[in-house]
Amino acid sequence: MKFEETALQRDWEISKEQSCVDVADDDATPSDAALGALLEDAEPSDADAERRVRRLGSRLARLDALNVAGMLAAATESGGAGAALAERLGDGLGAGAALAARLRRYDALARAAPAAPHARSDAARADTNARRLLAELAALFAWLDAAPLRELDALAEVSLAAPEGRARALAAAEALRAALRAEAAAPAALRRLAAVRERLRRLARAKDQLAAALARHLNNALIHLGNEAGEARASRHHAELLPYAPFMRWLKDMDDKAFEGLARVYTGTWARRHERELRAACDAARAALAQAPPDRADEPLDAVLSLVESMCNAEQDFCTQFFFLDIDVKGEAGEAEAERGEARRAGAETRRFMCELFPALESELVALVAHVERHDPYGAMRALACVGRRVLGAAEGGAGGGAGAGGEARWARAALAGVAVAAKRGADRCVADRLAALPDAVKQAAKKPKCGLLSFLQELEELSGACERIFVSSGRRADLDRWYVSLASAMLQAVQHAEHPRTPRAVLHMENYHRLHAVLSALRVPALEALRRECRTRYSDALRAYVTQYFGRPLEKLTQFFEGVSEAVAQGVREDEVCYRAAFSKHELRRVLAMYPAHEVRKSLHRLYRTVEKHLSEEGGLLQVVWRAMQEEFIAQHVALQARIAACYPAAGLALPLTTQHILDAFSDIAREH
Repeated sequence: MKFEETALQRDWEISKEQSCVDVADDDATPSDAALGALLEDAEPSDADAERRVRRLGSRLARLDALNVAGMLAAATESGGAGAALAERLGDGLGAGAALAARLRRYDALARAAPAAPHARSDAARADTNARRLLAELAALFAWLDAAPLRELDALAEVSLAAPEGRARALAAAEALRAALRAEAAAPAALRRLAAVRERLRRLARAKDQLAAALARHLNNALIHLGNEAGEARASRHHAELLPYAPFMRWLKDMDDKAFEGLARVYTGTWARRHERELRAACDAARAALAQAPPDRADEPLDAVLSLVESMCNAEQDFCTQFFFLDIDVKGEAGEAEAERGEARRAGAETRRFMCELFPALESELVALVAHVERHDPYGAMRALACVGRRVLGAAEGGAGGGAGAGGEARWARAALAGVAVAAKRGADRCVADRLAALPDAVKQAAKKPKCGLLSFLQELEELSGACERIFVSSGRRADLDRWYVSLASAMLQAVQHAEHPRTPRAVLHMENYHRLHAVLSALRVPALEALRRECRTRYSDALRAYVTQYFGRPLEKLTQFFEGVSEAVAQGVREDEVCYRAAFSKHELRRVLAMYPAHEVRKSLHRLYRTVEKHLSEEGGLLQVVWRAMQEEFIAQHVALQARIAACYPAAGLALPLTTQHILDAFSDIAREH
């Protein structure tokens, strides 16, 4: 301390001498020698630079005080200059105090109005920047250092088989997904930070490790459940795998390769299982068909279709939920584009999965349908009706929505629709075979002693009856009508061109047209109305032609006699004067009438009945119809002749050998006798 006072006194002396030399030079600086001496004057113990700086600052302040004091003393000694300087210093102090008061007032006003200039002050900007920096840091920590992300290092020890472990792993996985997906939206300047880049690289490595662990666990679970399902038919694997659905969604978003690999494992494993199950069901159905009656051949097929529907619908619902086939988990498309393409994408994904799960479904069912066709003449129709009911039922049930599938179309319906197309082709082929067999049926009928009914008419009746029973509730009316029209049109033409060496053509047409008309009338199908009327017309024409040809005119000579009378009347002779002509006299009429006694007429009718009976067939059932038509023809001729006799020979008292009642009795007696 004594050393410091000595140094200060020396400095004061030097400063005083210099001020005496040149008082006017107020801005003079210390000489280099004095400054060097001041810097060199240090204690040996001042090794710390900061302590030395503090000591020098303290000494400098003391020197300034001594300098000011010296200047004041010099001014006082020199007269009034010191008083002026003191006054000026006092004015300066007052102005400084006023300025400080004004500054305090402005500061108070600024604090009372935060939006005022205080907000633009350096302190406000610093505060705002600090708060923004704090918010950025908080967001950065929430992004890259969230609490679930701290579980990533411990996930290797977490058991995914337990619900608690799955919950922890899922929380960490979702946080990791959110962190990595947020990278694209983060500012570029933030992504350039070294710490951020390093943290993102670590998260990417954690994502790969988590994806590998999940894929390994799920792959083992799929294979294990597939091996267990080989021993039991129960599909319990759906319930056991569904808890892992959130992890599959995470993999679908974060690791496409792992997701596709698991999908291939699932479809490959369960495709083999479903194929074995379906083949066993079809074999059981074939064994049941061997023991089932033909009219119940559709029951084994229906059982197989029920199994197929249950398997396909269960797999479609599970795959939609487990593999998220109806959701765009990446969300890369825009909202409008996503809405437009969602249904199309979901349908394509579903078809792909189901086709891989059931690659042999359609071929197995088509083979079973072909077996049903061979088992029963109407097996193709039964198979078509059975599959058609399933397809139409699925369409009606899926119109309002599908369980667990958001109302999308069932893949099973599309698969069964393909089988229905194959069954329909089989039914069309069955009808085409019957059409191709029509000429052979006509040829076979020509070899019989009596033609009778052609065989295809009975087949049409059996076919129509069977089809009406088969398709009573299947909604295949259009197909039935088309088959009926094709068969009836072809049969109509076949009957038209049919011939038999011993059966009159008119009888052949009459019997077969009548039977075809009966079959078409029994169906009551509007599409067959025109063909039914055509059959009726052709039947009537054939009946008329046969009656005209074989009944002829039983009173031939009497008919020829009155034909001459009619010619004379036509030439102008009055009817009551015809009897005066020699050729048409009463005597001549009595002679002709005598040629047809009652017993001869009855005998000719007996011969006619035997002829008709010989021509007609028993299965045709038209003997009584034809006999009645001949009776009506005979009565019509008899009435016409009797009217001519009454008109031309009114007073002769002549009459035909049989009355109308006698004719009716004769025809009835002959029919009963035979």
